[in-house]
Amino acid sequence: MWTCPYCGGTHGLPFQDSQLDGMLCLEPDCGRFEESSADHDDLSQWDITDL
Repeated sequence: MWTCPYCGGTHGLPFQDSQLDGMLCLEPDCGRFEESSADHDDLSQWDITDL
């Protein structure tokens, strides 16, 4: 399960565009972005709580 390094929340959304790749925290008091080098298309790294 993904955990936000800034607030400790567990609600995140994978985000990718031409310049950014990582997780966007969906906690109401956070909303920060954690850049990642992981391959988000590899579903074996995800569990059901990440969806």
